[in-house]
Amino acid sequence: MSRLSARGFTVVELMVALLIASIALTAIVQAFATHQRTFSAQAQRIGVQQNLRTGLAVLPAELRALNAREGDILKMSASSITIRALRQLAILCQVPALGGASVTLTVRQRPIYGVADTTKVFDNTKDGIYVLYEGDESLRSDDAWVLGKITSAPLNTAKCSDGKAAYSFTTTLTFGAKPAVTGAIASGAPVRGYRQTTYGVFQHTDGRWYVGLKDSSAAMTPLIGPLAGSNGLTFTYYDGNNVVTTDSSKVARIGISLVNQTTTLVRQANMASPAYRIDSISTHTTLRNNPRW
Repeated sequence: MSRLSARGFTVVELMVALLIASIALTAIVQAFATHQRTFSAQAQRIGVQQNLRTGLAVLPAELRALNAREGDILKMSASSITIRALRQLAILCQVPALGGASVTLTVRQRPIYGVADTTKVFDNTKDGIYVLYEGDESLRSDDAWVLGKITSAPLNTAKCSDGKAAYSFTTTLTFGAKPAVTGAIASGAPVRGYRQTTYGVFQHTDGRWYVGLKDSSAAMTPLIGPLAGSNGLTFTYYDGNNVVTTDSSKVARIGISLVNQTTTLVRQANMASPAYRIDSISTHTTLRNNPRW
């Protein structure tokens, strides 16, 4: 057959082919866009759940270590709580002389727990301490934690009674009705360092609400969030009879509720317009040395 008699595609056939191709490409693009929206929404959901898990890991662990009867809860409200948060643990290696206005404590440099930076061991500008008061070793009824304020920066040139390296610092201790006699606090007694810490709702510079952490004199910084709003964190306080209380010394259990939202607007196939996705979680934690409900 000659080239002159060979047939090509007609205009109608070309238009039909282009139409079919455009329909196929449109379907592919729409499927890809739907997949992208679904993937983004799932990633946002995972982020919200990770934030909630962070809240479950941090807040109950901090609150569980409190003893309300000893005044570990300094302030409390439905949206924030200020506590004495335990940060360090050391061991006395000399018997401190008691009875004076100032008491020098000497603790072992090793082991010491809770501090990676040795320049921040028992910071006299931020930390306070508890020291175990033994009293009469034959009795348990007089054992207590004595509250102390650090009045000097720790020295790392001190020595324990056995010659091992130690830190020493001066403190003022509050004994209350207990006699401040030398020997009542023994060598080997634990010294717990605490730092005044606040957890609460605050609005960050980006306009969003977060669970913030304020450590001593530091500014509030975001820890968990963003929250669904100013009521995204709620604390509820219960006494030993499972009754809501406003007395910080009677708190035996704390309820925690978190309501988080995605960081960006999410739009899925069944949604008319983008919206923030919200998830929530609630838990309770019992404080130490308090009866369970």
